[in-house]
Formats: sequence, C-alpha cells, structure tokens
Amino acid sequence: MRNTFTFIVAATALLAGCATEYHPRNSEGGYSEAAIEPGVWRVKVDATPYTMPQQVQDYSLLRSAELTLQQGYSHFTLSAPPGPEVVVRMFRQRPTDAAQYEARAVCDRLGTLYEVQCK
Repeated sequence: MRNTFTFIVAATALLAGCATEYHPRNSEGGYSEAAIEPGVWRVKVDATPYTMPQQVQDYSLLRSAELTLQQGYSHFTLSAPPGPEVVVRMFRQRPTDAAQYEARAVCDRLGTLYEVQCK
C-alpha cells in the first residue's frame, strides 16, 4: 500500500511538472492573442496534454482580463465559455450582458491562484 501511495505522489508531481505554466506562447505552449478590431481580441491558450481543462479555462480568463486592463478597459465578455480559444469584447463600463466579467476581479482571483501579477 505504501508503494502505491509513493507511486501516486511521484506520478502526480511528474505530471504537474509537465503542465503548461502561464506565460506567452513558446515551444512549450502558453497564451497568445491577436487584435481583431479596437476592443476585440482573440485569445488562445496552447497547453500540453498534461494540463487540466480547468487550468486552460482559467488561463483563458486570466489572459482575457489582463489584456482588457492593458488596453484601458474595465470589463469584458467572451464569445464562448472560457476555453482554448475565445474572442474577447472589452468595455469601459459594465455592460448589460449577464455573462460579463470585471477584469480587475478576475485578475485578482486567478492571479493569486496562479501566482501571476496582472500588468
């Protein structure tokens, strides 16, 4: 039983080391973005197969929030649920859409979780 526990702990540590970290895209994955028009961007998260789907969703939200703040906006909506690729529409004031996000709140929550300082 002890050997099984040791194996599980070691395997978990190994897989965690293979997961994609939050950073701009490089050969190991990461996020990228492209402007579509003013206030509208496409955000993509390329992850390794070892990255949990929830982490991909969180990175998508985190990059969307960070980008929103960098562009001088305070709120954003997504074209689809957070995932590997979304279109982000940014707003200077809270939109009336029910599915909107406050960029600073998302950055604070997910930034703390992943030890990222939103710029």
